[in-house]
Amino acid sequence: MRKKALIIGGGLGGLSAALTLSTEYDVQIIEKNAQLGGKMRAINLDGFHFDFGPNTLTMPHYFWDVIAPFGEPEKRLPFKKIALPTHHQLDDFELVFTTDQQAMIEQLAKIDHKSAQNYPAFIREITSLYKRSEKPFLQKTFFSFADYCDPSLPASIIQMHPFTTLSAFLEKYFPHPFVRQLFERFATYIGSSPFEAPATFALIAYFELVEGTYSLEGGASKIAAVFEELLIAQHVVIHTDELVTSLNHLNNKITGCTTTKGHYEADLVICNADYDVFQQLLGRKTTKKQRSTSAYVELIGLKSPVPLHHHNVLFSADYKKEFQALHTGHYAENPTVYSCYPYASDSSNPPALFVLINAPSNAPLAVEKLTLQVDTALLKWGISKQHIVTRQVLPPSFIAEEFLTAGGAIYGQASNSLKNSFFRPRNRDSQFNNLYYVGGSVHPGGGSPIVVKSGYEMAKRILKNNEATLTN
Repeated sequence: MRKKALIIGGGLGGLSAALTLSTEYDVQIIEKNAQLGGKMRAINLDGFHFDFGPNTLTMPHYFWDVIAPFGEPEKRLPFKKIALPTHHQLDDFELVFTTDQQAMIEQLAKIDHKSAQNYPAFIREITSLYKRSEKPFLQKTFFSFADYCDPSLPASIIQMHPFTTLSAFLEKYFPHPFVRQLFERFATYIGSSPFEAPATFALIAYFELVEGTYSLEGGASKIAAVFEELLIAQHVVIHTDELVTSLNHLNNKITGCTTTKGHYEADLVICNADYDVFQQLLGRKTTKKQRSTSAYVELIGLKSPVPLHHHNVLFSADYKKEFQALHTGHYAENPTVYSCYPYASDSSNPPALFVLINAPSNAPLAVEKLTLQVDTALLKWGISKQHIVTRQVLPPSFIAEEFLTAGGAIYGQASNSLKNSFFRPRNRDSQFNNLYYVGGSVHPGGGSPIVVKSGYEMAKRILKNNEATLTN
């Protein structure tokens, strides 16, 4: 008889783990909301399609690896590389990202010759950072303290610039503040500050500037849809609109859970919920820590297409001041505004904008002020109120309530220190040896390819451990 695995939370990490375990376990997924995918979810508003959550798609092979055992990964998820994915602007400065190194150098040379000259060395360094981090961190799960005792781990950490901030690291290559800002923004991909987060996270630039940025016809939420199709084919039972209310345990094992609709037994439990919220469900106190940023989002449907890139960034004139405000729990007076315009790469849906401003977690909302900031950005993008068909605000409280995240923090604790970057909550519980964790709030951190990769690696390790137990 096959053992039972229970996945609590249907985000991408949980779906990845569920699919990988389904070859040897009877798997059930319990999801609070009506659809799977976690923050990568489709929202339909007055005939317009929006993808909430991770909009920048990178590292397609991480997704393909998970679905490869079930056939035709590249056909099921036909990622299409975007040649010029992201336009950045600050006053008269502008630059469009591309993996074409010479084209990047030519753009940089118009802004700052020294930065252009140093760009190839920067690319070599972030490539090295990625290669040094993939095996010891991105491919590795941390189940117990013993995993941290690997003799090679300290050497690996030291090589990844843990004692230098991302901003200070970038200054060595890019003396021009706008050029630095282009790459400092990668810290926001993990909800952190470039003036506090370790330089290690410069490796995120590798994903976009070396591997490239991609799109999917129909939107990013197609990833969750394809995973769901494969899960159903693997006879995984999916429970949606169902909230876990308590966990049952005996000695050092979780034996099952009770939900708003029933009770489920399990030999193995994987938590894909926010780590701190789940600890409260276990009756544990959570330690006070700096949380990652949240987001103020507007969904905007347009009357007709506009000449924007797939991704668009209007930078704050004072980036450091913006993060100082967020750090103290306030919205920035002059924030960076990001928009995703999928129509630039895929015209299968009507033209629409997903607009985002970084927000502090647990902060009072100032809708009028934030709407005015979005209006200002829209005008710079050539969009007036007459262009808008429909518009909806999704504040940080939406993230907190819809996805049950503490304070609306997207990635749990902020990665603004060495400890919170390299020693995030580990992937197996210290008390219950059949309880595991996956998702952006635990090791190795956030970002859709990273959580998919971590769910896959964790499930493979569980299967390998089972095999070793049977052999012994």
